Amino acid sequence: MFKQKLQRAAAAIMALSLAFAMQLPALACSGLELTSAEGDPYWFRTCDMDDTYNVFGENGSYIQPSYLVSYPAGQPIEFTTGAVTPAHTIIGMSFSDSLAMLDGINDTGLVGGLLFLNEGTQTATEDIPEDFETLAAMEGITWFLAQCKDVDEVVALANRTCMQALYVDGIPGSDLSATLHFTFVDSNGKSVILETGDPTQPGRFVITESIGVMTNSPTYDVQLENLKNYIGSAPELRSQDITSLTLKGQTIEGTPTGTDRTFPASNAAYDRFTRLAVTRALCDEGSAIPNAEMLSKGSGIFAGINVPNDNGKGTYYYDALTETGEVEGAAPCYTQYTVCYDIARRTLAIRPYDTLLWTTLSIEDADPAARATYPILRGEAGGTVSALSVNAPATQPETTPETTPAPEAPASSGTNTALAVACGVLAVAVIILAVLLLRKKNA
Repeated sequence: MFKQKLQRAAAAIMALSLAFAMQLPALACSGLELTSAEGDPYWFRTCDMDDTYNVFGENGSYIQPSYLVSYPAGQPIEFTTGAVTPAHTIIGMSFSDSLAMLDGINDTGLVGGLLFLNEGTQTATEDIPEDFETLAAMEGITWFLAQCKDVDEVVALANRTCMQALYVDGIPGSDLSATLHFTFVDSNGKSVILETGDPTQPGRFVITESIGVMTNSPTYDVQLENLKNYIGSAPELRSQDITSLTLKGQTIEGTPTGTDRTFPASNAAYDRFTRLAVTRALCDEGSAIPNAEMLSKGSGIFAGINVPNDNGKGTYYYDALTETGEVEGAAPCYTQYTVCYDIARRTLAIRPYDTLLWTTLSIEDADPAARATYPILRGEAGGTVSALSVNAPATQPETTPETTPAPEAPASSGTNTALAVACGVLAVAVIILAVLLLRKKNA
């Protein structure tokens, strides 16, 4: 009995120490939807993280290099929660060498992306209804795009799904938290936000019609309230008698706060949300930009959100504010890539942080027989280049935990330091616990 108690207590301390040491990074990302002069929808996003989880596997990243990937319709995908036979072909951006995708598009023009949400929750296994699906958080984009043709089908599937923080092969720490939310937009321009940020319904999706803008914490309803406060209190809008903004058919009425609020300049998620929303309104939601110029001009509109890599140090993003206005959850991040999805043509263009070159891939390029990967190219010159221009896509064999190489830890990083501290804490805690239990036994 004494031995069993010691083992259980040591295991609990181990779990807490590892949770402290290996928290997933804050994905301080932004998303923007625009509609061209021809009426075609586009979706842009930045992916922002520090080098602990550098998506290209560089600078001591914990993960393997990410890549462009395709999954053909009809070929089963062995998700963490079970096999799914895709109804649709998918292309997009992987996260590490795994089944997780950071963003993607399928053959019906449904686009999805995941972003960080500090408030994200998960459903306890015993609380999942029998008739519900279970989703591993990091696999959400791949999972929804494989099964849904449009936003309506995303909503229907989300309403019978519970999300959990389950380990996804290739992503260390993916089983520690489900702090993510998703955005989807379809070929008709319909767009929704899926969040599990309601603590009274852990792991269950709250579904909100989108205004075409997405960042991180706080939850979407709080972001909208902050936007209303800005609209109602901005001198530059008041001077033009602007008291509301209409985005994707939704009218956002300003709420005066009694204090002037100038156009926000910080990299906090709530400030990026406001900047993107106002910018989207000022450019008439993209309607003056022709298709031929959308990549250059759309990414130019988005450029004010990008945060450059400052010799690997990044720039501080902030997840949220406390009730007293204090910053919490500060994390150094930088824009690791920007991507544009041309929904009408089922094509993506991606640009890493250190190049002006856009790599393109379309649904038509996807290998029809098996999962395939495609390179993300770099170059000193700008312009676009097909991912197929270097070599044909290499079909990837199914991997197992035994054959997948473990990622090397960074040579030096904040997370590495935290891991060392946690291990020291763990060792001391176990020793102290053992001594206390031995004294109790001998008393």
